[in-house]
Amino acid sequence: MSFFLYLKNIQINMAATEVLGRSFSDALYERYCDFESTFDDLKNDCDIVFFVGSSPKQTESGLILNASTVVLTDERISHVGDSRAVAISCSHVELVDISSNAFSDWHEISLLLSSLPHVKTINLSFNPFPSNLHILPVELQWPNLNTLCLNGSHIGLEMIVELLKKTQNLEELQICSNDYTKISSDYGFQHESLKRLYISNNNITDWQSICRLGHLFSHLETLIASDNPLESFRSDDDVNICLPYLHTLSVDKVQVSEWDDIVALTKLPCLNALRIHLTPLLKPYQKDERFFLLLGYMKNIIKLNGSVITANERETSERRFIRYYSQRDDKPQRYFELTEKHGNLKPLVDIKIRAPYLINVRLIYNQITYDKEIDVRQTVQQFKKYLHEIFQIPLTRLRLFYIDDFAFSMGVGGPEELKYPRRVLHTYNIHDGDQFHVDLKPDAPKPQHSNRTADITQRNKKSTDGNTTNSSTSSDDDKTNISIEISPFSFDSLQKLTEEKSTNNNNQTTTIELDYLYPSIDKNIEIKVNDDDHDDDLLLAAAAACNNIKTK
Repeated sequence: MSFFLYLKNIQINMAATEVLGRSFSDALYERYCDFESTFDDLKNDCDIVFFVGSSPKQTESGLILNASTVVLTDERISHVGDSRAVAISCSHVELVDISSNAFSDWHEISLLLSSLPHVKTINLSFNPFPSNLHILPVELQWPNLNTLCLNGSHIGLEMIVELLKKTQNLEELQICSNDYTKISSDYGFQHESLKRLYISNNNITDWQSICRLGHLFSHLETLIASDNPLESFRSDDDVNICLPYLHTLSVDKVQVSEWDDIVALTKLPCLNALRIHLTPLLKPYQKDERFFLLLGYMKNIIKLNGSVITANERETSERRFIRYYSQRDDKPQRYFELTEKHGNLKPLVDIKIRAPYLINVRLIYNQITYDKEIDVRQTVQQFKKYLHEIFQIPLTRLRLFYIDDFAFSMGVGGPEELKYPRRVLHTYNIHDGDQFHVDLKPDAPKPQHSNRTADITQRNKKSTDGNTTNSSTSSDDDKTNISIEISPFSFDSLQKLTEEKSTNNNNQTTTIELDYLYPSIDKNIEIKVNDDDHDDDLLLAAAAACNNIKTK
């Protein structure tokens, strides 16, 4: 019967299909061979559709997949369906992933594996297999199977052994998350081809069970046993016999708590790669301490926690191991072995080459003194804000001076003002006992305004009077009608002062006492005045006096 003829009969067996779930052949055709299905049919209530592999080719016997991998996870597959169509379609397939489906019958699994003669890897994880033992036919064999994944399937170890008898060439077995607690020693079987075993996330507590796995798999090379509550790596079994070829071991997240357990691992003759992180034994130590202690104990390790160990790292770790135990009474045997190799090493002197960042200084302001510990990693601006909070003085008026106490006492240094807000304090080379003096900037002078209205307004008014020809002949009525506040720098004041101080000699120096004009000025300004000074000259003198006041 061809693959298409089988599909025509699916409707007849629809009721049985609903009860048993989908068949492997049905799911295979829909995923890889159904070219007439619409996109909505392919979506099957999913938001994303993956198109895997190239198109199958049609032959006289049926469709043959060109892909070497078939992935049908979470498809509710419970049985094989048309085993002949499966064998033809998957004649080139080497890897099949049917994890998280509904397989529960070992007859269907046996039929599926027999229908996939060239498959090397099959993932049957997270299928609801029965935990009881099912005896498979004696003639049944799957010689091409290389990797078998049964994670989370809760298959009993007796059934695992039954499957191993049918897969004599199996090299990798994954049986993680199956709630195993103990490994028995009376299986009466030994698998000689298995090299890699994954048994993580179970409930194995004793190392003896691990050794029994070594008896079951006599040529085991890699053992991944992390996330098991192993309490020790010691047992009465001789690891030279049960695990003679083991070179890679992962025992992360176990419960060992003594260095003697690490010493026990050194008895594994071929062990050279170890992964161990989270354990009660290593928790009190820093990362670098864990590294050199583990390397110090395990002389044959060339790869630790995924990192390849160099010759320099090996020597450095062994020397640190010697120095670590040289000050302790509980010296292990490994310590004496390493002292014979490197000699008795004295502890290294702990020299701190970094500058301290907390300095005790004295803060002084207006006869108020504080002894404070400051962090010299802060900037000048941050330090001034700190002083502003201590002394309650305006930040905009704060001036800060640094005095090196030692240099000042030797007479070779004086106060240095801290002017640059972004400069870090430690760049001033501050030491304990140095001083910081706080000062206030003077208040900015307040500008004093004068009313410069009098004579200019009066003169402008008089110049517009058509009946008046000269400012000296203005009427008294005009003067009384205009209320004017006379400024010290008005035209009349300056003229009067000039008349009082002037002399009859040309280019004679005249001194204007500014205190007469402006009481706050204590300086004299000398102005050269000619006999025939005009009004503009007096105004220039007033401007010079004002400018001098402003600059002061």
